[in-house]
Amino acid sequence: MYKYELLRLLDDAEIQRKILKIVNEPNVFEEPQEETSETRQTINEEIPAPDDNAEKISAAQQATDTERLLNSLRGEYLKLRSDFAQSEQRIKSLERKLQTALNENSRLNKSLEQTQKRAQDKISRLESDFAQSEQRVKELEQQIQTAQYKNSRLENSLSQSEQSARSLQDKLKEWQGTFNREQQRAENLQRDLDAAQDKISELEAQLQQRFARGWELFKKYQRVGSHARQLLQGVFPREDFMSFICGGAQINSLETLWDVLRECIMSNRQQDAEILWQIFEYCLELVNSSKAQAGYSILPVNVGDRFDSDVHSEGPGSRAQGKISNIYLLGYRNDYNGKIIRKSIVKVS
Repeated sequence: MYKYELLRLLDDAEIQRKILKIVNEPNVFEEPQEETSETRQTINEEIPAPDDNAEKISAAQQATDTERLLNSLRGEYLKLRSDFAQSEQRIKSLERKLQTALNENSRLNKSLEQTQKRAQDKISRLESDFAQSEQRVKELEQQIQTAQYKNSRLENSLSQSEQSARSLQDKLKEWQGTFNREQQRAENLQRDLDAAQDKISELEAQLQQRFARGWELFKKYQRVGSHARQLLQGVFPREDFMSFICGGAQINSLETLWDVLRECIMSNRQQDAEILWQIFEYCLELVNSSKAQAGYSILPVNVGDRFDSDVHSEGPGSRAQGKISNIYLLGYRNDYNGKIIRKSIVKVS
């Protein structure tokens, strides 16, 4: 009966409005009024009369039940507000965790992308290395096949070489006997050579005695500068006395000697010029001595003679006409035909 009356009160529009006001404004509560006859009369007037079988509910009991209900509703509301605040706090915490997780997920995604890229690069390099390794393996297999083929050929060659070695051993014994005979012959030839060398030395000694003047000039020639001696390689090809005599006795050697002598005089190498002039005179005598009669002679020139372009050549500081004031180098001629081979070099003043 009590529950029925409470439900009936909740269906009242004014009661519902007050309950909504209390829910929306939880801090606003009216102090419960002291129950009076007027209040009870008002409650009795607001609550319609029940059916004939329903008992009357006193106004005071209704007000107490209403207050209890409102207090219960207020407590439920405050609990809901507290739970809502905790839920909001938890939601914010979960949102922060979610944002952190999203950031971490983004970082992990980037790291994963970089790792995948590095892995792809490494895979590409490994694939390239693998391809190169396969190519290298193929090359090595070909080299092994080639080596096996060469080894087979070498084995055949070795077999043939062994046969050849046995044949060579037989020939070596034969050659050893021949070598011993040739060695004996070489010893005999060496004795003959030593005897010939002694004979040559004896002949050179005799030649030195016979060509005493030549030997003296040969020794002087050793003091001539290297440049002049290099120019005279065609006349004296070897550094020995026999070559010196034989080379100087050739007709063509006279022209070369005179030209080198002229180059020394023009270069002011007086010491070389003096030695080479003596050698030129001696070689001129050797050439003439090899003939029945003298064939070459030195041109006569004296200081004070008139300059003659047919037999004279102008030297340094010379005038074109006048008398000879200095003689640099005497020329020579062929007495058979009177041809002047080299003109005398003079200075005209």
